[in-house]
Amino acid sequence: MLLSVWLTFVAACIVFSISPGAGTVATISHSLSGGFKQACKNIAGLQLALVTHLLIVSIGLGALLASSAIAFTVVKYLGAAYLLYLGISKFFEKSVALTGKEVANKTSSQLIKQGFIVNLMNPKSIIFLAAFLPQFVNPTQDMTSQYLLLGVTVVMIDCAVMFSYATLASAVKPWLGKAKFVALQNRVFGSLFVMMGIALARVER
Repeated sequence: MLLSVWLTFVAACIVFSISPGAGTVATISHSLSGGFKQACKNIAGLQLALVTHLLIVSIGLGALLASSAIAFTVVKYLGAAYLLYLGISKFFEKSVALTGKEVANKTSSQLIKQGFIVNLMNPKSIIFLAAFLPQFVNPTQDMTSQYLLLGVTVVMIDCAVMFSYATLASAVKPWLGKAKFVALQNRVFGSLFVMMGIALARVER
């Protein structure tokens, strides 16, 4: 793969990752409520889902999802339902002041699982990758190594962007730790999850 092609891919991935989505909302929310470490566990789940998407695309199932109205609809509504569940739960979450010494009310496995499901149940991501990745693959060269390079690039860039969001959120956390601000955060992020769930449910192929 030519360096110029890869750099173009990198630029496109940065734009793709920076664009706000459910994963971004989840990362910032966890960083503000539970701290940077809690956000990192959520990011791990997001990346596991992204790797799963890449595997799905690499074996050709992404094209199947793109062409099957039933498969697309099932995944879409499952994802929308989960986002609505997260949003309602967050909206009514008990508001307490953040002292900076919070103990996460969720286990590592729960945080990873939540991030995984949030990212996994987004059919648009799979379809985007299915249409996007082949544009940068040279059919005359080894396909496996090219897909591996592109996959690693996608994950590394998305990790960097999510960690940046988590770091920024952690930096402002001391100023947003009072109970009234925590209540506002819960309402805001809960509403964002609900809106994204509704938006996902309305998505067409």
